Amino acid sequence: FGAEAANALRRLLGDAPSPLDPRIRPPPIVVERRFAEPLGSSAHAAAVLAELAAEAAVALGERGKGGRHFRATFFRSDGLARSIAIETGQPTRDADLVMRLFAERIDSLRDPIDPGFGFDMIRLAVPRIEALGAGQLRLEGGAANTARGAAAVDELADRLATRLGRGRVRRLRSADTHIPEQAQLALPAVEAPPPTPWTATEPGEPPLRPFHLFDPPQPIEVIAEVPDGPPQRFRWRRTLHAVRRFEGPERIAAEWWRRRDNAGLTRDYYRVEDAQGRRYWLFRHGLYDEKPDPRWYIHGVFA
Repeated sequence: FGAEAANALRRLLGDAPSPLDPRIRPPPIVVERRFAEPLGSSAHAAAVLAELAAEAAVALGERGKGGRHFRATFFRSDGLARSIAIETGQPTRDADLVMRLFAERIDSLRDPIDPGFGFDMIRLAVPRIEALGAGQLRLEGGAANTARGAAAVDELADRLATRLGRGRVRRLRSADTHIPEQAQLALPAVEAPPPTPWTATEPGEPPLRPFHLFDPPQPIEVIAEVPDGPPQRFRWRRTLHAVRRFEGPERIAAEWWRRRDNAGLTRDYYRVEDAQGRRYWLFRHGLYDEKPDPRWYIHGVFA
């Protein structure tokens, strides 16, 4: 098995050293500004915060990192402290973008930041940092069109989440499952993981999945020529539909590894078109050797 297997056995028996290599989280970036005389102007405090954001961007660039969470704390001379925080969906070290998000956050506050007797210290912390590589530029200068478009969408999502709330703006992300109704997750845009690409269809081919899914699938009555064959007619919402064309079955097995009994019903999906040209996504829940009387459901409607 090679030297690696022998070394592993020696480490298990204690005959070879096995030192730990801990993964140490990098310390957060904190920049602050103290004042000999308290600042009594909110505009002046915002200008100082912009300078701190520029300093934090330089520190992030030296580490090759970008910030995902920024927290500004205003310390008043009477001992009170007020903190405001922003989050971004992607790591960034753009000071102008950070200040725009802080402006959105301050404008959405019900209770504005009151300097009182003045601020004697302002602190900007970046507790969450992630790797951020250099971006590709065009030959004539400036960011590439695709990168600029993606950055504009991310910036819009960050501004809306900052103003409306982090749970109000969501993005659909693909999940590691083949069950159709669980294949996408609606996660907050500021904390969603990087997207995983979906399986694309061949050019000119119809979509494999409908744009509209029912949650949960709606039961229907189906008439088939043979018990395990495709549907010939089905009744949905008290309306009888005659199937003119069908495609399938697409067999989707249950996730047996997630169940304690290692069981689950198999689904046979059909893409059907009725006499009026409307297309549906139907499935039979269970095979006849799994269940004596499997039920039929409509799971989605194609556009």
